[in-house]
Amino acid sequence: MKTLRLVSTPTRNRRLNEILGMVVLVSAGLLMLALASYTPTDPSFDTVGQYVKGRPAHNWTGMVGAYLADAMLQLIGVAAFFLPLVLGRLGICWMRSRPAGSPLAKMIGLGMWVVFGPAAIALLPGEMMWRGSLPIEGTTGRLLTDLLVHYLNLPGAAIVLSLMVAVSLYLATTFTFNTAREWATIRFGFLQRLWEWWSQRRSRRAGAEVDLEEGYGSKREQADARARRARELAEAAERRRLEPEPEPTTLLGGLFGWLSKKKKVQPISIVPEEVVAGGHHSSIFEAMPRTLVDAPPVTAFGTAAAAVAPFAEVLAKAAAPVHGLDDESNFREFGGAEEWREPASMKAAAPTRAPKKVMEEPRASYAAPGAPASQQSHTLPDGISFGKRADADIKPVTIVPKSVRGYKLPPSSLLYRSEEHAVVREDALREEARVLVEKSAEFGVDGQVTQINPGPVVTTFEFKPEAGVKVARITGLADDLCLAMAAESILIERMPGKSTVGIQVPNHERETIWLRDVVECESFAQSKSRLAIALGKDINGRIVTADLASMPHVLIAGSTGSGKSVAINAMIMSVLFKSTPEQVRMILVDPKRVELGMYEGIPHLFTPIITEAKLAANALRNAVREMERRLKLLAANHVRNIDQFNKLFDHGSEYLFEDVNQEPLPYIIIIIDELADLMMLDRANVEESITRLAQMARAVGIHLVLATQRPSVDVITGLIKANVPTRMSFRLATKVDSRTIIDSNGAESLLGRGDMLYLPPGTSRVQRVHAPFVTEKEISAVTEFWKAQGEAEYVHGFLEGPKEDTGTGKDGDGGVDGDNNDELYDDAVRLVFEFGKASTSLLQRRLRIGYGRAAHLIDMMYNDGLVGPADGSKPREILKSANWISEVDAAIR
Repeated sequence: MKTLRLVSTPTRNRRLNEILGMVVLVSAGLLMLALASYTPTDPSFDTVGQYVKGRPAHNWTGMVGAYLADAMLQLIGVAAFFLPLVLGRLGICWMRSRPAGSPLAKMIGLGMWVVFGPAAIALLPGEMMWRGSLPIEGTTGRLLTDLLVHYLNLPGAAIVLSLMVAVSLYLATTFTFNTAREWATIRFGFLQRLWEWWSQRRSRRAGAEVDLEEGYGSKREQADARARRARELAEAAERRRLEPEPEPTTLLGGLFGWLSKKKKVQPISIVPEEVVAGGHHSSIFEAMPRTLVDAPPVTAFGTAAAAVAPFAEVLAKAAAPVHGLDDESNFREFGGAEEWREPASMKAAAPTRAPKKVMEEPRASYAAPGAPASQQSHTLPDGISFGKRADADIKPVTIVPKSVRGYKLPPSSLLYRSEEHAVVREDALREEARVLVEKSAEFGVDGQVTQINPGPVVTTFEFKPEAGVKVARITGLADDLCLAMAAESILIERMPGKSTVGIQVPNHERETIWLRDVVECESFAQSKSRLAIALGKDINGRIVTADLASMPHVLIAGSTGSGKSVAINAMIMSVLFKSTPEQVRMILVDPKRVELGMYEGIPHLFTPIITEAKLAANALRNAVREMERRLKLLAANHVRNIDQFNKLFDHGSEYLFEDVNQEPLPYIIIIIDELADLMMLDRANVEESITRLAQMARAVGIHLVLATQRPSVDVITGLIKANVPTRMSFRLATKVDSRTIIDSNGAESLLGRGDMLYLPPGTSRVQRVHAPFVTEKEISAVTEFWKAQGEAEYVHGFLEGPKEDTGTGKDGDGGVDGDNNDELYDDAVRLVFEFGKASTSLLQRRLRIGYGRAAHLIDMMYNDGLVGPADGSKPREILKSANWISEVDAAIR
């Protein structure tokens, strides 16, 4: 069974392809020499007079080159120089037995360029001649230009010719204006970064000029001036925070708004002027006003912090300690652990009643400088550490991949880019933490929330229990916490590497994880594996990718609407973004007929999309035989896996093959969207094929992705489960189904819409991941991108029954024909003599075959005189002695 190539080379013989490629390459070189050495005085078809005998031609390729060069240059002008270039590229592809890729479109594009390109040149003013004798546009270009100018005038002819030249470029190359724009954005992005740097430098210079304008006073006076300026900025930010949002202007609204402004009480600053004027501070936060307000405290992500953010650099400069001052002025630095010490004058003026909550917004809005983005956090006034999302500082970068062996990988611009992350409200999360602690205490579980980690879908509250509290008691509060926090479901698990328990609460506003976010990440874009797949983001926003080659098989379970099919689409799309049809082929099994139909016709498909369970069973059995063929091929060439085998072609090793038609082996991914339908039809053969592939197919590059809506033990059997270590569980109905797929509870408490528990290979600890969402429009854009580069070449024989099944007359129902040869005959005879009875039920159970084939084996034994005739429902009598098998074996030896 041979795999058809997307674009066939001249022959299937590699050596013959090299010979033909060499001939074409040399012909292209001779043609280029003939055109380059054209001389007007050489003989040609339109030369008047007789050529002088014995006088050599000036052309480097002699008389033939002179005639050929003159004819081509007169006909199409300088466009003739493109023909040897095209032939040279084609010769190189044939020498390497590589496809040219979309040859029909390229030939049409090149033909249009040869015709319309010189015609466009002819529109230029003046006459341009080649070697002083031939117009560079040729006869064809001149006639076409004169015709267009006659009917459309010069402007119309220029527009038409420009359009045709652009169309020819689109057909002959992979050039697109969108791709060119994205390429320019990436390659020349340093200009934008240079402009931003220059703008920041000008801002810093403006700040320095302000310092100079204030005079060259002492260091203490300069520090006082900076503190005064920072205090004014903070007071302005506080006033803007307290101002109400603008409302639509009406007569009554404007009147009541004016009255409310008249009655507004301004905030009272409790920082005395003499403290600021004294200069006893080195940090900006000692110079900022501490304000008493009636409104609830605003968090680091509130309006005031946003207003102060543009002045963060000026504040940081003012916050730096001033060298040369006394030590008392430097008693505390930014971010220190000591409490802010109030001056004596403030203590004397303090009111008798307890003041309301004092806001310290600027201190909570900045993380420790120099910390990694994924580890930055800050501590709230109540001692709760607020973590930063892992994807908070990731900037989207459009990926424009390079061409790979005649194919162009799709750019990430075909996918939808997500919007900015939702603003995290610290006050709301802090209130949820308070409710969580109070509700736990009601049930006798005392502890405190130490850290809050917001994520795209859920927020994790790290709960540290008091001494003597068991983890089991905390996990038992999941339903009660759901009721108290009005949450759909809550997952509770121990935090690895910490002495806390993670309580995962769904966000009120859930973000959508888009595939483009994962495709453009560094771990996916720079992965050298052709089987890299996008899994999504974890609960903290970290992008999660995996390598299917190291899994090496995946088992997926999820109820209807849980996002299982969308995750499968994301896996297929990941392969389409990383691999060409020469590198990866896919077999898609879709018994539901509606999930994977959009991929029909892409060049990566090994077979048509399979919708019949019987054909799927045949494909699995043929996959086993393909695995065995590849194993023998690897053993014959003394390599261990498919990667080492394919490297032999890249290095041009002479340690090669007896079969001159041998080509690199592509990976084969078998994706089954509903395993239960196959198990119901032909459980024995399907389970055996899947088990053998899962055990042995990793080395030869065949990988399985099995999905089902019903993860029961009769679908996911013990053999399948033992040989498929990687599993993904989306939302399931019961805890029993969850334990069946991932050996633990939790899948019944997921949120759906791509929320899953991922069990990586080699570990028993599950990881919560949110799968990316892929729309039908995105799938259609990527599939059309690939279909434009070539058509699918299916191996239809892969869907036929194996030869040993069809040869013995076994069909899908277990029927037989009149053939008397069966490879299981010897095993059946030994089985009958071992158990001392001949019955079809014995052969069915032991050999795992259908009734028709078992009855045919019994009939063959009767014809050979080994067993007697049928006797109703009783087993047939054995006519040979018990040691007859041993005597036959001895005679054979």
